Amino acid sequence: MTKRILLVDDEPDIIFTIKKILEENGFKVDSFNDPILALNYYKVNFYDLVILDIKLPNMDGFELYTKIR
Repeated sequence: MTKRILLVDDEPDIIFTIKKILEENGFKVDSFNDPILALNYYKVNFYDLVILDIKLPNMDGFELYTKIR
């Protein structure tokens, strides 16, 4: 079973790099650069791991973590 990861960062280069490495290692990665959009698409018990940037526009990583938890 493929492990699923949610990745949220506002830097496109960081998303590209991390997503590429994770996918090359067999993970399925859903990535977002907007925390509000990520929150709208988040599904409970769907992801095995969530990787969040702390400094995000509109909502910081701690607030996003609190909302999805």
